[in-house]
Amino acid sequence: MKQGEEQEEGNHWSTLAKSATELIESLIYTSDSIRLFPARWRSIKNRLEQLNSTLSLLSEENNLELTDLLQDILSTCRETQLLAGQCHDDTYNRGNLFLRSDLNVIISKIDCHISHLERIYASGVITQTKSSALVVSKPGPGATRDEIRFFLRDLFERLKIGDSEMRIQSMCMLNEALHENEMYVKIISHEEEGIDLLVNLIEFGDCGVIEQALETISTIVRYESHRNTLVIHGIISPLVKIMESGKLSSKERAASVLNKLTENCNNAWSVSAQGGINVLLKNCSDTDASRELVRLSCEILKNLNPIEEIRNFMLESNAIEILSKLVTKSNGHDETMQIRVIELLTTLSSGEQYVVELLVCVLDPSLTRYTNKTREVAAKSIEHLCFSSKSLVKKLIRSGFINHIVYHLRNCEVSMQQTMLKAACYLCRVSQEAKVLFGQLGFMSDLIRIIESKACEHEIAAEALSGMISLERNKKKFIQGDSNVARILKLLVCEEEKVKKYLLLVLVELSDSSSGRRKIGACEYVKNLESLAQNDNPEAKKILKRISGNKFMGILNGIWS
Repeated sequence: MKQGEEQEEGNHWSTLAKSATELIESLIYTSDSIRLFPARWRSIKNRLEQLNSTLSLLSEENNLELTDLLQDILSTCRETQLLAGQCHDDTYNRGNLFLRSDLNVIISKIDCHISHLERIYASGVITQTKSSALVVSKPGPGATRDEIRFFLRDLFERLKIGDSEMRIQSMCMLNEALHENEMYVKIISHEEEGIDLLVNLIEFGDCGVIEQALETISTIVRYESHRNTLVIHGIISPLVKIMESGKLSSKERAASVLNKLTENCNNAWSVSAQGGINVLLKNCSDTDASRELVRLSCEILKNLNPIEEIRNFMLESNAIEILSKLVTKSNGHDETMQIRVIELLTTLSSGEQYVVELLVCVLDPSLTRYTNKTREVAAKSIEHLCFSSKSLVKKLIRSGFINHIVYHLRNCEVSMQQTMLKAACYLCRVSQEAKVLFGQLGFMSDLIRIIESKACEHEIAAEALSGMISLERNKKKFIQGDSNVARILKLLVCEEEKVKKYLLLVLVELSDSSSGRRKIGACEYVKNLESLAQNDNPEAKKILKRISGNKFMGILNGIWS
């Protein structure tokens, strides 16, 4: 073909494309003001917007099929223009049934043009699109839903038929809009075509597009009301595939989305059906996985754990062994990851001895790779796993757990002290052996100190002390202390009734021995006890009666001697 003929065909193509675009834009504007069958005209408008977005991406191609299609599009647009004019002027005279039929024909023709154009793109006949094609301007503040929808549909068309550069550019614009205005999130979540497109881009796109599409999905999934839409459109399968074989940053983003989706345990089966359990456990055992990926994988597994069948599969897949290795190999920089692993391990374990020993090991103050927060979580896990079983409590007491309790009560921050104190109180309630060990470690003095400090856990400390003092050897040791009895009597002025109740129980136990009664009677703070007795406190009266009897016997002994 001669150069002049090629130029003439190119000019003809440009003229057709320009005419079609101008006519479509005019129809889009006109359709808003038509009052007859407004729903159908809105449908026509939406299709014209989609068609216009696709046409705007075309480069000048000397392609006979495309030229013929443009002529067909122009013909349909002229028909639509004629019909629009008649509806607007109310000059259509064939009746509503025929009008409805004519509108349906227009809708069908536009759909055919869109499908035809997309088939041409898919066939590869068009060698390129305009990467620099004019992008529809992002609507400003206060934009209507229709304006936002038009902008989004333009971006969707670019994502469908554009090259990699155009897709990344469009995704960046989309993400910018989603971050700026929640309205975009709401609209895109109701655009089924848009959600399907994003799912396909994540599953089949190249790396740059996948990263951007994952960012879009990450924004949408923040809103709980939109999560089910993503699941219905099949987002879980590509997310699992990315977690299995994507690059690290994509794995982390996919895991973050999946973590949000599995907060609803109804989605657990979808993850399991795609092989997600094995992928998640593999991430936990992969030495090259980042701390963030391991943390997220553990959180997802924890979300799935309530489903008994999935939990059993995790156990059969050596989940406990994998998680135990993670706990022992991690370091202090992995605090969040350590905590998630321990929490998951706790939900999976049935109190296996090596798991309990591992958790006790986490409390060992000589191991610097664990933070206080991690140790606090481990202590709560021990409570959850062991305190309901007498046999496990016995093993726990003999594992060095009590030594760790005393150390952390003396040296750690308040939240850790509270956890340790609760554990100590429980053990003193259920185990004589625990009382003996606590007594040998001088724990009763620590308890008095906590009660005196009036810290928020001083009630627990008072209860623990009343439990320990019931053991004869602890009672003797307590009385032998120079100021222990006086400190307890001095504390009777406290306002908290429960604390006072436990302190009186301690004194009841002490008054059961002659040495205890002597110490109580000789103390200057016995007046606090007398004051309570005057207010009809039965425990205080009981103690004073014992002391009075002791004094009377002392007088008799003096006379006899």
